[in-house]
Amino acid sequence: MSAAVIPKRVANVIIGRKLAALRTSLKMSQTDAGKFIHCTQSKIGNLERGDSGASLPDLKVLLDGYGADSATQERLLELAVNREKRASRDSLVVQFDGTMREVVALEASAHHLWQHNSMTIPGVLQTEAYMRNLFRAARPSMSADQIEEAIVLRLRRQAILDNTAQHFWFVIDQAALARMTNMDGDSTIERAQREALADAIDRPNVEIQIVPWTVGFYLGQESNFTIFRYDSDPVVDMIHVEGLLDGHVTSSEEEACDYLTVWEHQKAAAWGPEQSRAFLLV
Repeated sequence: MSAAVIPKRVANVIIGRKLAALRTSLKMSQTDAGKFIHCTQSKIGNLERGDSGASLPDLKVLLDGYGADSATQERLLELAVNREKRASRDSLVVQFDGTMREVVALEASAHHLWQHNSMTIPGVLQTEAYMRNLFRAARPSMSADQIEEAIVLRLRRQAILDNTAQHFWFVIDQAALARMTNMDGDSTIERAQREALADAIDRPNVEIQIVPWTVGFYLGQESNFTIFRYDSDPVVDMIHVEGLLDGHVTSSEEEACDYLTVWEHQKAAAWGPEQSRAFLLV
């Protein structure tokens, strides 16, 4: 487990799915489970999906009602207590708003981060010069101070790669590399970014694969998304789907299953890390 606190939403999903597993093992309906805490079937459904979090008193009553063993009770109650902890004022996550605040929290706490990018280099792998070029291309235009502030925050996000308790896997379409050609007038940014990617492959907790043009069409080639996996009990996958702005994050098991299928196709279409490294250094 990484040192970062598991985000509240993830904690709610883990707790909810475990409650659902305990209930179904008893062949008990959600309506009957609601009688333990005097609530409706709908509320039990919300708790089990992680759409809302069970209060500590309700969680204790449900765990007792389901006959959960002491180890399970202790683990889930501790998770419920820790989910209420607030980030310190100087932490990175509070520098962001909305979806990106959640994404940054997921980046720092997930056991595994799996990401596909079709047209740009993943943010946590970008060089400073590459970042600056992207921010300068934004419209409406950012001021010089805003660009520098954005660069500082993105560079701070890259510190997650130093945590060897986390594992990172990136699949990058060759189109993202081709987009660097003549970036800022020559090949300086492209060359440095390629070298940075090749260096990242040498990290013990990072894998990078390039999908070459020669593959042709492959499933999900146009999609930009990140899968954040938690090796919890039960395992939880959170999906960040990029959009025109910050995109959205989903905890839906059905959607996660779809993205995991696409992810497997994307990995299969790509060169392996060593072949990708050779290509990056050409």
